Amino acid sequence: MLRLAETEAIGLCMAPTMIEELAEVLCHEKFQRRMVQLNLSASDLLAYAIDLASAFYVPDSGPVIVAADPDEDVFLRCALAAQASSVVSGDHHLFDLEDQAGIPILSVRQLLDRHFPERSS
Repeated sequence: MLRLAETEAIGLCMAPTMIEELAEVLCHEKFQRRMVQLNLSASDLLAYAIDLASAFYVPDSGPVIVAADPDEDVFLRCALAAQASSVVSGDHHLFDLEDQAGIPILSVRQLLDRHFPERSS
């Protein structure tokens, strides 16, 4: 995804709460080996993602969208604020919704298959 954002093939949008969550996720064990291979730290990758993204103000309150996990609401509110064409996620709580206000919720694989078939193989 970051490579697509580098070339401006896609745009990334983030709200401050999303940046905090990304910082936590990048510290998970499952990402450590790959970051070592790339000679990157979690803070390097976080700074890089922030540099590529556009920032959006997203209200912390409002009606709950994802009843099973209200912490995921920020991703949908950010997509609405950014007038995004899709939300890309790996979270099953978001997949259960399928879309939000007409914005489809896709996995990385689904995004690549739909919009970048030459990269999805």
